[in-house]
Amino acid sequence: MTITGRPGPEAGSASLTVGQVAAAAGVTANAVRFYERYGVITAHRNSGNARRFTVDAICRIRLALAAQRVGLTLKESADILAGIPPLSRDLGQWLAAGEELVRAGRARVDQLQATVNELATMDFLQDTRPHR
Repeated sequence: MTITGRPGPEAGSASLTVGQVAAAAGVTANAVRFYERYGVITAHRNSGNARRFTVDAICRIRLALAAQRVGLTLKESADILAGIPPLSRDLGQWLAAGEELVRAGRARVDQLQATVNELATMDFLQDTRPHR
């Protein structure tokens, strides 16, 4: 989500370009815009209407990337990270978000393991109950 108009107090620190965030986070510029579109990160527009990000956008993208690797959606990551204000120096907030991402990731891994176990036995082929 891009914030336009009157920037908030954190806008003075919104000095990273899309390319700088992309390079630091290890993603493409298109990926940065994608993460912005899904609410994982937010940008402010400068006087030339270019996007500018705060340095915490890099951490947010890295956390979302890790969460994606275990199957979490960008919406799930964005929802978890939404509780952390831009430029928050509160390590407790970052740790809590990280712990929530770990919990959600573990739940997803458990769900996938159960599905793999079911597939390995092939018992579901003999089940006559309707499947959803």
